[in-house]
Amino acid sequence: MSDEIDMLQDERRRHIRFGKHTPIIYRRFEDLAQDAHVKHGELRDFSGGGVRFLAGQALEKNSQLILELDFPGWQEEGDDWIQTGDPADIGRLRAIGAVMWCARDAGSDDKYEIGVRFTGRIR
Repeated sequence: MSDEIDMLQDERRRHIRFGKHTPIIYRRFEDLAQDAHVKHGELRDFSGGGVRFLAGQALEKNSQLILELDFPGWQEEGDDWIQTGDPADIGRLRAIGAVMWCARDAGSDDKYEIGVRFTGRIR
């Protein structure tokens, strides 16, 4: 039975995850109309399909977010990302995503771990 569960999880996850602890900026779509300030979180990992980050507030499943992530040492060229190795080069990814899950962080009572699936990209 355990092997079946592992295979299902592997099939569900199509993208390799990369651990990275760096700031992330996010805003709920609903907050755009209210001109609310952006929120700051801490990225835990990312893949081609989404991100996992820590936030100071719980977010409802299916909430739509606008996300911004900076990648020092990378540049965006068209649809490609190129690693330059120069920390002065900052590639900024702007994406739209949907909250897939939210759980209280095991290491902190006032933080929430948020899983977001990318649904689009802002250029």
